[in-house]
Amino acid sequence: MTRQTLTGILLFGLAAAVPAFVANPFYLHTGIALMVNIVLALSLNFILGYVGEKSLGHAAFYGIGGYTAAILAINYALPAWLTLIAGAFVSGLFGLIVGYPSLRLRGPYFAIATLGFGAILQLIATNWVAVTKGPMGMPGVPPISLPNPFGAGFVFSTERPYYYLALIFVALTCWITYRLANSRTGRAFVAIHENVDLAESVGIDTFNFKMIAFLLGTVLAGLIGAFNAHYTNFISPKALEPYLTLNAVTMVIIGGEGTLAGPIVGAVLVTFLPEVLRVAEQYRMVFFGLILLISIIYAPSGIVGLVRNIAGRREAARHGNAA
Repeated sequence: MTRQTLTGILLFGLAAAVPAFVANPFYLHTGIALMVNIVLALSLNFILGYVGEKSLGHAAFYGIGGYTAAILAINYALPAWLTLIAGAFVSGLFGLIVGYPSLRLRGPYFAIATLGFGAILQLIATNWVAVTKGPMGMPGVPPISLPNPFGAGFVFSTERPYYYLALIFVALTCWITYRLANSRTGRAFVAIHENVDLAESVGIDTFNFKMIAFLLGTVLAGLIGAFNAHYTNFISPKALEPYLTLNAVTMVIIGGEGTLAGPIVGAVLVTFLPEVLRVAEQYRMVFFGLILLISIIYAPSGIVGLVRNIAGRREAARHGNAA
């Protein structure tokens, strides 16, 4: 068992023990928000971090998952486990529709295409009142419940079961990321990120690998979007705002692109920093902008990359002194 696996198991165990010692619903709610951000950042990391495509419409797929779950649960009374799967599936379907033509574009054109898709989808959610209830959103999304063949199902009525379900989604996303990063597909992702033309010259089908990354990212974004709609019992066009994409991009860049730990570190900062800066609420976005700017200038590989560089230098210096 590798050190990374042991570290992951230890962190998962510590996170699972939190509800046993924390009874305050606000702290559990903050933990759930953190895990939603972690899954959203890791899903974007497949696209931005591993294959290097600048997706500026990632919030659209998060919103698609949320709206799919809300519509199916409210209008058709489908069980939550089915609406979660449907949210992920429909989001992935839209990812296929958007990614197939737009991933053939190079440079900033892909970013513009995804940004335009997100803007169009937000307009549809705002104006298609018959389906989405318009700008007022869709309240009354039923809570998640687990079926029980021997009696009444278990309904998620407090933050604790949502916390554990969100933790399962985080563990699943981390496992997928880890397995993919250490596979042939992951090595192809890295080659595409470093140099697309060089990757093509050695026989890598860059378009197919980009599609895999894009579909995986959109499916996970849709899944966590559907989860959040059930958790908050509400979905509105705000779930499609570019602000959410900017948040996800900030998490990935600050933490470190193309790593497993990077988006997690970035999600921790983006989730907890606003709570720390609540005393200066009107300046929170200024602080975020400064942190992002400092990260790009002084730590272009993110916090995780910076820590690895420092550790590498110390290791090299120690070996040099020993020699």
